[in-house]
Formats: sequence, C-alpha cells, structure tokens
Amino acid sequence: MKGSWRSVGEVLGAVMHDRGLAEGLRRHTALLGWDEIVGKRIGEKARPRELRGKTLFVDVDGSAWIHELSFLKTDILEKLNERVGGDAIDRIVFLAKGSEEEGRNNVVGREKRDGRGK
Repeated sequence: MKGSWRSVGEVLGAVMHDRGLAEGLRRHTALLGWDEIVGKRIGEKARPRELRGKTLFVDVDGSAWIHELSFLKTDILEKLNERVGGDAIDRIVFLAKGSEEEGRNNVVGREKRDGRGK
C-alpha cells in the first residue's frame, strides 16, 4: 500500500479525463480571463454568454460593437486559445444582448418597426 497513494489532484484529473470532462473544463478556463484578454473597454461591452462545444457565444451591447468586434475576432480567438494551449475554442458568435439566439437565422441589431412602418 505504501506506493499506491495518489494526490487528490491526480485522482480528480484521472476521473475528469475518464468521464470526458477535462476538455470542457479546459475550454471554460479560457473564459476566466476574458477581461484580461479583451481589455477593459471591450470587457464592459461584451460578455461571454455560453460555450457550446468549441463555439463561444458572446453578448454584446448593440450592433455597432458587434461590427467592431468582428474585426478583432481572430485576435480574440488566438488569445483565448493561448491561455489554455491548443484549440479549445474555434469559433465566436457575437449576439446583441438580450437576443434569443436561434441558430443561423438570428438577425442582430434589427429593431422592430412600430405600426407606422418606422
């Protein structure tokens, strides 16, 4: 029995790996430093909503910010993946805050018209 003792960290790591949880945890770890990765200005306007597989959904304050962030998407992805090593996240989808994400049919930034066509 002397040589069979393992640390809690080793046991937990093995259990997570055996149950297929290690990769998901690694992906979520990338989000812990969101503000550090994107900076304070962007962090105030964009917050991670959900991680589905390797796709990160981010709530953003309006269509103007979504447009701006689309130019930074590649850099943000690289920084997120550098944080954990590998390709934990391969896609970012920016959504207007409060929108209901409905697959590829979501139109971000479109406002409802009132009864007068405005």
